[in-house]
Amino acid sequence: MPRRKKIPHITAETFFQYVTCPSWVWYEVYGKKSEKKEPSGMMKFIMDEGVKHEKKVIADYKFEEVKQTDQDEAFLRTAELMKAGKNIYQGTLIDGRWAGRPDFLLRCEGNSKFGNYFYVPYDIKSSREIKTVQKFQLTFYALLLEKIQGVRPQKGHIINIDKQVLEFDIDDFLEEFHLTLAAIEKILAGEKPPPFLAGDCKKSPWGSKCVEEVVSCNDISLVYRLKRKEWEKFQEAGVKTITLLADMDFDEISDRLPGIRPGRLETIRSQAVALTRKEPIILEAAEFPEADEEIYFDIEGDPLLGVEYLFGCLVVSKPTTKRGKEKISYKKFLAANPKDEGQAWKQFIAFISKRKNAVVYHYGSYERTVIARMSARFPATARAGERLLEQMMDILRITSRSVAFPVYFYSLKDIARFLGFRWRHPESSGANSIVWYQDWLKGKDRAILKRIVDYNEDDVRATKVLKDWLAKNAGEK
Repeated sequence: MPRRKKIPHITAETFFQYVTCPSWVWYEVYGKKSEKKEPSGMMKFIMDEGVKHEKKVIADYKFEEVKQTDQDEAFLRTAELMKAGKNIYQGTLIDGRWAGRPDFLLRCEGNSKFGNYFYVPYDIKSSREIKTVQKFQLTFYALLLEKIQGVRPQKGHIINIDKQVLEFDIDDFLEEFHLTLAAIEKILAGEKPPPFLAGDCKKSPWGSKCVEEVVSCNDISLVYRLKRKEWEKFQEAGVKTITLLADMDFDEISDRLPGIRPGRLETIRSQAVALTRKEPIILEAAEFPEADEEIYFDIEGDPLLGVEYLFGCLVVSKPTTKRGKEKISYKKFLAANPKDEGQAWKQFIAFISKRKNAVVYHYGSYERTVIARMSARFPATARAGERLLEQMMDILRITSRSVAFPVYFYSLKDIARFLGFRWRHPESSGANSIVWYQDWLKGKDRAILKRIVDYNEDDVRATKVLKDWLAKNAGEK
C-alpha cells in the first residue's frame, strides 16, 4: 500500500481516466510526477479542436459564464446564478469530495429548491454519438445536481459535432455508474488496480508505466486482445503468466477454463507461446488470390475536420517471365486543401477503376469505411466504389487469423517493425499525420506536406512487407 495521501476530489475527468485505464486514476495520486508523459501532439490537437467546436456551439446560446479562478468562488457564483434562474456556461458544482463542471446548466420547467424550474447538464462533445464515458460524466453531474437542487435530472445530454442534441436516460445507467464509482473509490484510497494491458493504455500519460509493470510480472494480459472477462477467468484458474500458459498442455487448460471455447483458447495459448519464444506461430494458412497486379492502399484522414486528405497506392505489377522483377510505383491523390477532397477522391476512383483485376490490400477497417462513405457522398462514383470494395482484402484480418506474432499490439507499426521495416520519420503515426496536416494548412511548409506523403508511402510499403511475409511463411503450400 502506498503512503497515505490526501484523497483528491472525484471529477468527471476521473471517470474518463478510469474508463481509459484504471491504473491512470492510481498513478495520478500515487505515481511519480516525473514519470508522467506530456500529452501527445495528437491529444493537444484534439483538445484544441474541442475548444474550437465549443466556441461554435456556445455562439448559439444565451448564458451567464462562470469564470474559473478559485473553485469555491466559482461554486458560489454558480449557486447565485441558479437561484436567479439563469442558463449557465462552465458552472461549478461541489458536494463533499465531488466537484464537476458541465459545459452547460440549462433551466427546465419543473420544481426544485430554486422554485418552478430545475437544471439539467449538457456537455459539448466532438463525437457524433454518446459514448459510455460521456454517460458516466453526465450521470455524475446529474447526481451532483440532485444534491444541490433537490431533484435529479432524468436525462443527460450532449451537443455533438453536428450541433445535434443527443440524450440518454440517467436511471438506465445508474447501476453501472455506482459500480464504477465504487471501484474508483477503492483506487483513490490506495488499492492499486491489478496489472492489465489494454489498447487504451496507450492513451494514458502513464501508458509506459502500465506496459512496464505488466511486462515485469509477465502477466497474461500481454496476449493481444485478451478481454478483461477472459483475463479474470484465467486469474481464477490460477493461470496468471504467459510463461505458465505457454508451458501448459492444451487439455489441462481446457479443463481449467471450460467457459472459453476451445478455438479461442488455442489462439490465446499460441499468442503466449509466440511471446515466450519471441517468434511467430503459424495458426492457419493465409490465402491470397493470384493476380498480375496488386495495390497496397492507405488513406490519411482528419475526423475532426471531416476530410480525407490523402489516398495512397503502391502499385505492384508481377513479372511476366521467371527472371523478371516486380514493377513497383507509388501513386498519391492528395487534397492539399480540404476543399480539394472531392477532386482527390474522383482522381483516385478514376485511377482504381482502370484496374478491375487488381487485388487491393489494406490494413484495418478504416479504408472500407471511408470508401463506403465517399461513394455515398459522390453518387457518380458509387458503382466504382462498390467494385473497389469487392477487390479489397484486409491484411489485419488475415494476419490475426493466420499468425500469432510476438508483439503486444497488432498495429501495422508493431508487426512491420518486428519484421524489420522502418519508417523514414521515427515519429510517424496516423495521429501525427493529422497534426502535420493541420500544421501544413497553417504554415504551408512543403517539408511538412512531404512528411505526410512519406508516411503514407511507408505505410503501404509496410503493408506489402507483411503480405509478402505471410505469403512466404503462412501461405498455402
